[in-house]
Amino acid sequence: MAETSTWRRSALATAALGALVLTACGGGNGDGDADDAEGAGEGESGGTISAYNCEPQHLVPGNSTEVCGSWVLEHLFTGLIQADTENYEPIPGVAESWDTEDNETWTFELGEDWTFHNGEQVTAQSFVDTFNWVVDPENAQQSANFFELFAGYDEVIDGEADELEGVRAVDDYTLEIELTEPFSPLPDMLTYTAFYPMPEEAFEDIDAYEQAPIGNGRYQIDGEWEHDVQIAADRFEDYAGDEPGLPDRIEWRIYSDIDTAYLDVQSGSLDILDQVPPNRLTQLEGDFEGNHTSFDTGAFTYLGFPLYQEEFQDADVRHALSMAIDREAIIDAIFDGAQTPAMSIIPPFLPEGRDGICEYCEFDPDAAADLYEEADGPSELTVYFNSGAGHEDWVEAVSNQWEQNLGIEDITFESLDFAQYLDLHDEQSITGPFRLGWTISYPNAQYAMEPIYTTGESSNYADFSNEEFDSLISEANAATDEDEASELYQEAEEILLEEMPVIPMWFTTYHVVYSDHINGDTVQMGEGNTFTHLWQIEVNQD
Repeated sequence: MAETSTWRRSALATAALGALVLTACGGGNGDGDADDAEGAGEGESGGTISAYNCEPQHLVPGNSTEVCGSWVLEHLFTGLIQADTENYEPIPGVAESWDTEDNETWTFELGEDWTFHNGEQVTAQSFVDTFNWVVDPENAQQSANFFELFAGYDEVIDGEADELEGVRAVDDYTLEIELTEPFSPLPDMLTYTAFYPMPEEAFEDIDAYEQAPIGNGRYQIDGEWEHDVQIAADRFEDYAGDEPGLPDRIEWRIYSDIDTAYLDVQSGSLDILDQVPPNRLTQLEGDFEGNHTSFDTGAFTYLGFPLYQEEFQDADVRHALSMAIDREAIIDAIFDGAQTPAMSIIPPFLPEGRDGICEYCEFDPDAAADLYEEADGPSELTVYFNSGAGHEDWVEAVSNQWEQNLGIEDITFESLDFAQYLDLHDEQSITGPFRLGWTISYPNAQYAMEPIYTTGESSNYADFSNEEFDSLISEANAATDEDEASELYQEAEEILLEEMPVIPMWFTTYHVVYSDHINGDTVQMGEGNTFTHLWQIEVNQD
């Protein structure tokens, strides 16, 4: 395995890696015995686990950009490279090894025992076909831009070529990826959902495939995706990886209201909820005694601005709205102190992270009022958030502070279930501040910023565009020197904190509750993506 992709790894291996949340599926603390878990998965029956989830927006790997769907896909698929669940370093997936001499041309040697759940062999061509399909503009995949550094990407997007020049099957089990510039974090990036392989039948009818995705992961879907009800999957007994799943079956129960899920865990009709709503935090011990735990993460919650709306194009309006928020008071009153105020964009646990660098995140209501008046901020606002996930109380608290500190006369609320909420963003129909968050799906400062703030990115819901920021991100991505890259990422962050396309709110602590049916010591949360690794959980057998 090449050593060229190890920049920032020494720090990452010792950091408590968190994640920046897009919707809030939780995870684990690594307290379970990993060796016992691995051994128990080798052919032993593990029972059934039911888990809370929200309705996914998509279940096609190249089109999934939110955690409700990506959490499921993580169990159904295995990519070229996986992230170690303890230190988040890249480890073999389908690729047994990888190598590069210049961080631009990479060679991956694949294992020969991998199959899709339908029996089709996973080969280098499987990845070639999948990657080409994802970037084809006719398929309109939201994660296509993750391939933008692959040679030939621009030509495919512009309709000048049908396939990526930089993705080649050297033979059945050797894959070569050529980039347009050096990009050291490539192994980290390849752990992301967008790079999972798909079988041939996916390309024949992608709509039908999405209802029952065929992957190559630890679990295979049972039946079809029952929208707004559940997604069920059984353990794939022919899984070729080193750590098969422990439970025989996983059922993601889809809820529109998180309080209902909380009560269902309490009654024993649901096994795990990994994002306890804020209004329940003070009663956890009484409701669950020892059946709860918590995980500090870098899950990033923010209030964004639709910069395509004229009233939010003045940065001073955005500054004033941020300075009018008393984050500490909201966290204490609503979250029982169980969040960390965000004073940065890059989470502090990453090597580039610097706490306390956000000037406009400091609570200063008098200065905020003066600035808002000078900038002629709007007297009426509509605030948007996704429903059923426990955001109502804190969004209302922020709005009350805006009314009190800035003299805003009327604030209304609009909430939708998460899939519909993202559709509203995709249509650019948002007219006021909106609640979202971000999950670092792979541990890199690049991923903390580029996908949500770079011009034209699919998750850039604020529609932020800044040439200097884009240039700094590109320079940092191409840098082969660790210190140089870190400095460039930090410079890019400073632009975000000055321009403030989003208001940093807090880094999240996830509270997890579980039933007597499962062994709480084996509950673990992905410290990079906040996914609970259901495949590692042991069931308490009667």
